[in-house]
Amino acid sequence: MSRLPTIDEYPERYRFRFCPRCATPLAIVELHALPRQRCPACGWIHYPQPNIAATVVILHQGGVVLVQRDIEPDRGIWHLPIGHVEYGEDPAEAAAREGEEETGLRLAAPRFLTYTHSPSYGDPLLYYLVFSFVSESIGGTLTGSHEGRNTRVVPLAELPPLKWTSQQAAVAALRAAADDGVP
Repeated sequence: MSRLPTIDEYPERYRFRFCPRCATPLAIVELHALPRQRCPACGWIHYPQPNIAATVVILHQGGVVLVQRDIEPDRGIWHLPIGHVEYGEDPAEAAAREGEEETGLRLAAPRFLTYTHSPSYGDPLLYYLVFSFVSESIGGTLTGSHEGRNTRVVPLAELPPLKWTSQQAAVAALRAAADDGVP
């Protein structure tokens, strides 16, 4: 098992000084064999969670849809549609929503490929759990969005290297499934 980050190693967004429920200054206590931030007044305990995201490999017109990113971080790179899973949202539904929002295509129900857990490129103290799916386009018109200025379709065999670990894993899982004869 890998070592978990300590409170001093949390990203800025997780460095609480006061309880979010009652505003009492937090204390550091030993809980479950780890130092944790706990409110001495109401008992709230801070358990930091990874960010959860979903990406989708969209199969369209004999290839894979790529989006050219038009927001930071990484403005200008080509990538698969990806985004945060909303509170209460199923990761497969998030993958379909993000794919449709970023490409203008309607998608069939996504099928699970793999997942990754890794630090964010923008903040290595912030961790992401990314669920990867594959889906076929079933309608709509391929367009860009406010997050992606351009889209293009590239044959799977000709996909350029993708920057993000989660997307590299998604493509590798899709290729492995294709090699195993899984459509």
